[in-house]
Amino acid sequence: MKIDWLFYHSVLILIGLLIDVFNGSVLFSLIFGALVFLFFLVKNWDGFTEKKTWGGLPNAVTLFRLMLLFTLPFISDNRFSIAILGTLFVALDGVDGFLARKLDQITHFGGLLDMETDAFFCLMFSWLIALEHVEMQWVLVAGSMRYFYKIVTTLYTRKVFVETKQKYARFFAGCYFVSLILFFYVHFSIGKYIVAIGNVLVLFSFLISFFHFFKK
Repeated sequence: MKIDWLFYHSVLILIGLLIDVFNGSVLFSLIFGALVFLFFLVKNWDGFTEKKTWGGLPNAVTLFRLMLLFTLPFISDNRFSIAILGTLFVALDGVDGFLARKLDQITHFGGLLDMETDAFFCLMFSWLIALEHVEMQWVLVAGSMRYFYKIVTTLYTRKVFVETKQKYARFFAGCYFVSLILFFYVHFSIGKYIVAIGNVLVLFSFLISFFHFFKK
């Protein structure tokens, strides 16, 4: 059975999340995440250096966004710092893609790295919300859905499954990103509804994806 890196990536990150949920900390998700991203970078070094020997500016922006997430343990007690970090992360989302097109440095590796960095952001910010408000642990369902989707589709097909990203999915994902950040800017009484709307949108998007997958 041919299984790609993303399957193991998803399994390990979810294991890290389970350990963190049990311990009530932000640690193992990041440790496991660092390991799998490092493995991905080393294993696909040819893809990373396909356009430039040092990776290129687009990949540098994506890696910077990823590194921002690894500062979360140091600011997890400061809501405003989390909000600023999330704002910077999302503000740079799309910059790497723009630079890749502008500089003619579009690569499969770069696109995959960008997508998985976004998924990791969703997971970590969902966990921060659940960590701050135990009664909101339901946000972890949407936050980890990208990884569940990869695991289910891989096990079901018994092979590498190539995803296609629809325009509506990008829009829903954008709304979801914004909702995760706004939660840390506003009062909890408002933030919980904003996050709920974002969760509904992204879960609806995955529901459609699952429907199309099993239909095929």
